[in-house]
Amino acid sequence: MNGTSSLKTASKAFLTKLELTWLEALLLLGTGALAVILHRGFDYSLGLPGHHGIEWMALLVISRSFSRFRGAGSLASLGAGLTALLPGLRGGDPFGPFLYLLPGPVLDLAFRYLPRYADKLWFLMFFAGLAHMTKPVARLIITVASGWSFGSFRFGVVYPTFSHFFYGLIGGLLGALFVLGLRKISKSKEG
Repeated sequence: MNGTSSLKTASKAFLTKLELTWLEALLLLGTGALAVILHRGFDYSLGLPGHHGIEWMALLVISRSFSRFRGAGSLASLGAGLTALLPGLRGGDPFGPFLYLLPGPVLDLAFRYLPRYADKLWFLMFFAGLAHMTKPVARLIITVASGWSFGSFRFGVVYPTFSHFFYGLIGGLLGALFVLGLRKISKSKEG
């Protein structure tokens, strides 16, 4: 009746922690770096704004889902942003490194405030779509504030915003299928 057992039960249900090992930090930073390397390695102009969100959001969902560190998504985004600063990996967007920093915190907030849904397919897909949609939203704010022109807005604002959400959703689906499939396999081996 002293509350100890209920506190332990509640803390087990809460999916985050503050501690981070060096190995986990390096894996999270490396996940972000891998996303940028894949983006630059397969940087074919398909005329489809946001299509690299498929691999980026898949990697982000996987790394965020397997980590219990509450800032895992932000750390992976930091790895992407820092990698995008390196020569040869910058791309043509001077705001690119900054834009890589935005999706991770969206997933972190979703995992923090909606932890009971963190193992649901729809949750991972939807918030991956929202996370990737931060890129055109930030670009729109930059355009309005500075007048800077982005090629993705040549057909308006709605198309790139929707396409970023869509490709993020697909990336979230792939990442979620990987995560949930691996968890199902591990549970069947335990049982």
